[in-house]
Amino acid sequence: MKQNILTISAIAITCAQPALAQDTFDLGNITVFANKSSQETELNRTGATVEIITRQDLEQTADTTVAQYLSRLPGLSLSASGGLGTNTILRVRGLDGKYVKVLVDGIDMTDPSSTQTQFDWGGLTTSNIARIEVLKGSSSSIYGSRAIAGVVNITTGQRGDEPGTHVNVTGEAGSFGTYRAGATITTQAERGGLSFSLNHVKTDGFSARDGAANTEPDGYEATQLNFSGDYQVSDTLKLGLSGYALNSEGDFDEFFGDGLPPFDEFNATKTRALRAYAHLQTGAVQHTFSATTYKIDRLSSSNGFASSFLGKRRRLDYTGTYQRSETLSYTFGTDWERESFTSGFDLGETNNTGVFGEVLYAPSDDLDLAASLRYDNHSTFGGNLSGRLAAAYRLGAATTLRAVAATGFRAPSLYELNSTFYGNSALQPEESTSFELGVEQQLGGGSFIRATAFHTSIDNLIQFVTLTSWPLPFTGQYQQVAGTSTSQGVELSGAWVFSDTWNLFGNYTYTDAVDAAGAPLLRVPGHDLVLGVDARFAGAWNGNLSLRHVADRPAEFGTVMPDYTVVNAALSYDISDSATAYLRIENLLDEDYQTSANFAASGRALYVGLRADF
Repeated sequence: MKQNILTISAIAITCAQPALAQDTFDLGNITVFANKSSQETELNRTGATVEIITRQDLEQTADTTVAQYLSRLPGLSLSASGGLGTNTILRVRGLDGKYVKVLVDGIDMTDPSSTQTQFDWGGLTTSNIARIEVLKGSSSSIYGSRAIAGVVNITTGQRGDEPGTHVNVTGEAGSFGTYRAGATITTQAERGGLSFSLNHVKTDGFSARDGAANTEPDGYEATQLNFSGDYQVSDTLKLGLSGYALNSEGDFDEFFGDGLPPFDEFNATKTRALRAYAHLQTGAVQHTFSATTYKIDRLSSSNGFASSFLGKRRRLDYTGTYQRSETLSYTFGTDWERESFTSGFDLGETNNTGVFGEVLYAPSDDLDLAASLRYDNHSTFGGNLSGRLAAAYRLGAATTLRAVAATGFRAPSLYELNSTFYGNSALQPEESTSFELGVEQQLGGGSFIRATAFHTSIDNLIQFVTLTSWPLPFTGQYQQVAGTSTSQGVELSGAWVFSDTWNLFGNYTYTDAVDAAGAPLLRVPGHDLVLGVDARFAGAWNGNLSLRHVADRPAEFGTVMPDYTVVNAALSYDISDSATAYLRIENLLDEDYQTSANFAASGRALYVGLRADF
């Protein structure tokens, strides 16, 4: 069940999978990442747009990957160059992955060695994830460069408050020779706890390149480890550690097809990350110190040629929160980050130091205000100032108004600056301004409606420009688009709870995203509609049926992108209080569609599985 979805704060609504009636109006739900403050914030007291997804939400979905699930939330969409494990980008309000910061257990997982510093969602499945917070809108004043479209915070192996050891195991098999298995072990004691998650997935896959001439399947295999632990040294000091490791290898197809036989195109990736932190209470001030190290080592082989990419990140953070009173708090701090990449003869490195401050103020019981300001000193581009103002005003118990105004920036990636063939050392940071205004109305019994209008403008957008192509040797370069590019639109969402056994839900997003010349931004749907039903029936049975319709996408490189409609279904049976068997069906109607031009999406696929808690 999804007790987080239908709270009095519709900002937290995960419209793709709403709750049933007995879980409504849980005012205890909170957001951890909407503000910089180390204090938890009730969802109906933040002006920021936050979507919260729990472990139960992901278990009830018919989706294999986290990106598939998130793309059914209002304002989010994806594009993938094939099936599981292939390059996948998640967009937020029309802006692609280079504008979205992704954190896993507090660790920045964006890849500094990729063409743009972003996270590849292709291999992240829904297994062993405890909670996701999606913070939409510009958040550079809180999270620094790249947080123009939003931030996705993922927590694995979340521990409860009850002491003892708990085990969760999952196993699944299905179409395309796909197998998944995972286990999470958590233990909680009086002074601390540990969490350990291991997940493995293997699939034979299908041809990533669409078309009758492309029949070679593109498989994928990955093993992922997550762990976290903390220990309460004293009443005022807590120490913690979290880590992440991923080994993966997957096939892919080039834009022009399966490649030259007998060569295979494949990517092999090793990722290692570690974060240590300390929480220290001194009087009314809560201090947090952390140190993070991240390393990704990628090998990409195509047509017999191999290219290596090595990215590293080192980071130090300090945040202090002073709780002046119940209605006023101050947050302040500083951070330092070094990123580097190496690929053959290409290499680059940057340092960034930031200082920030935030004020949270509630002048009345009905109004909450937040203001944040951040100054970054980049080793290549010098100083940059960004800020955000947010407000939440409650017109009684059923109606909430929200508003946000913010500025942000994105420094060019190391690859954009330093690539021998495609880089451009003259690039300058992109600067953005964003606004949003939302209203949410509770209708009683868990039913609700919500509307949010958003607008983001980006100056000096960086795009890849093709200079020559076939029959000439291919050349291109990252260049700046002079002027202001915009992405704007409206998110509508709602649910109607008929009883404690079934309800309807839906959301619709209209997005108008264009560059400074008026050309539409690639792969951004103009219209995105989700409709569905959740039901509980015959005692132990639960079902979910959802439909997604995507329309009005711009052509890609001369290829028209047709509208498509995909239906997913899931059915589960509670064998006991601790074990559940389930069936998932992706693309129930076997729709033939693409999220990226000339790359195939999955046809009808069936998966059966079992999950159990001990």
